[in-house]
Amino acid sequence: MKRKVGIILIFAAVLPLAATSIAWACGVLGTLTVNQKVAAPGQTVTVTGKNYSTSATATGVTVRLSKRSGQALSTVAPDPNGAISTTFSLPANLSPGWYVLQATQFNANGTPKSGTPGRTTIRIQGSAAAAATPWTGSTPSGPASFAADSSGGSLLAMLAAIALSLTMLAGGWTLVARKGRPASSAPLAI
Repeated sequence: MKRKVGIILIFAAVLPLAATSIAWACGVLGTLTVNQKVAAPGQTVTVTGKNYSTSATATGVTVRLSKRSGQALSTVAPDPNGAISTTFSLPANLSPGWYVLQATQFNANGTPKSGTPGRTTIRIQGSAAAAATPWTGSTPSGPASFAADSSGGSLLAMLAAIALSLTMLAGGWTLVARKGRPASSAPLAI
């Protein structure tokens, strides 16, 4: 009976692991990088990225503030290699703090293009008057978490599925491996 339960646990663990590996292997993710991680409101910044679709059915890449439906800052068509580069001014009314820049791209039917959006963070510090004298301190690593978009929940669910699968796999393997050993440590009667 223990062997059957062990084999069931092993097979039950394989399914979520297979689905997770397929999900991560199927797409190339869009990237986004900003030329400076700290800026002032109204300051001009340049973002670059790669792995965007050059298909005729895909929209241009729109750089947005904070979330997929956030304020559009710039729209650019990817070059033949799927790379983007655009320069724009940050909104002058931004309060100091961390912001997420997202590069979104959509299919002709309005669904998000696979592998997008590309994301990066930028820290807004000071006021528009401070843009003339850029901040010279060390570049911060970014906020501890992003609450701007709900897609982080899917990553957490995927990590939980992997942890559960590995636990089931280990439990199943243990039960299958015990097949040849006696259940108790009492001497066998001959």
